[in-house]
Amino acid sequence: MANIKSKIKRIGTNEKSRVRNLAVKSELKSKVRSVRKAVTAKDKNKALDAYRKASQKLDIAVSKRVIHKNQAANRKSKLVKKLKTILESAELNKPVEKAPKKAAPKKATTKKSTSTKKAPAKKAIAKKTTPAAKSTVAKSSTSKPANSKTPAAGKAASKKAVTKKAAAKKTNSK
Repeated sequence: MANIKSKIKRIGTNEKSRVRNLAVKSELKSKVRSVRKAVTAKDKNKALDAYRKASQKLDIAVSKRVIHKNQAANRKSKLVKKLKTILESAELNKPVEKAPKKAAPKKATTKKSTSTKKAPAKKAIAKKTTPAAKSTVAKSSTSKPANSKTPAAGKAASKKAVTKKAAAKKTNSK
């Protein structure tokens, strides 16, 4: 058994989530089973209804992180394959009627949507820095002895600092 308080708490939360995950997984299995039973019974309406409920439960399980999203997608695709066998056999050459899609109205550009215009401007600024410009920046930074890591430059910088302190003491004492 763990001696650390945070580990003890973690063990407790893991146990709670394990129990919850078992319940959710069991429910998923029963929903998927109901779809399979409806498919074998060749009851189209019941199968479609069961599929809708099963896919909804799979999505909920993904949002609660009980199963991975790819596993849910794989399970849904297997169920859809089984559903297609019923739909094709019931309606041999009859195309499935779908509701006509309404054309979405185009959104007018407003001043609030300028965030998309700012992103390319930032990229353009980043592109303007050329290797030549970078080398000039590098040269200017090496000319400062305080930033340099050589011992001679460090001594020179410390001497300048000492002379400034001495000059400040002289002016304060007068």
